Amino acid sequence: MGDADDEPPLPGDHQSWRLVVEHGQLSGFPEGVIVGAIRANYRRAGVDQHFVREMIRFISRRMLEVIRGEISSTAFPNQGRDIVEDVHAAMVDALLSPTAADGEGLRKWFKSTLRKRSIDHARKAIIAMKRSPDMVDDPGGMVDPKTELFSYAEQEVYVQRILDSIRDKDKRAAFVLHMQGFPCSSKNGPSIASILGISPDTAASRVAAVQKQLAKKIGNS
Repeated sequence: MGDADDEPPLPGDHQSWRLVVEHGQLSGFPEGVIVGAIRANYRRAGVDQHFVREMIRFISRRMLEVIRGEISSTAFPNQGRDIVEDVHAAMVDALLSPTAADGEGLRKWFKSTLRKRSIDHARKAIIAMKRSPDMVDDPGGMVDPKTELFSYAEQEVYVQRILDSIRDKDKRAAFVLHMQGFPCSSKNGPSIASILGISPDTAASRVAAVQKQLAKKIGNS
């Protein structure tokens, strides 16, 4: 291979892709093209898998960047990390499956496919917290008109409405910190107990009370 501006190798041209990897030129090619090369050469007989693994690691990092940009870090427990990890794991599986529709989706529409799957997972998480998308009008035009799926801002609006339904201010404060990823207690950093000036047992009790309240609402829906 010459410069990264050259036409990309054909997906199955494993020797040229190995040179691309060795020369550190992956960033010069579209993600979908790299996905195609991975899918053509992963576990392919007679192909050195070392450079394929390097391509997988490269694309995995790009996936995480896109997914993190779609999942609100303030709208979900643990700063949305659980959702990000679930989406990422599912999309890596699809990348490496020769029959997965999302694998082909990543090749043809890399960012769009990741965005749709991220929003699918966010939608499920929000519904589980008792806010179905059809229960509230579009807040300020924040639904993407092309996809009619949850935008980052819309995720926060729906979850904020859930928080607003918690009338006890002390319990709400504890649950907000819980959603931001703070533990009830910790010896190595800030916690719900230390931030609010309460005991760890009280912190845990307040979080559990809100979780019970939300679970009851879901059960009555």
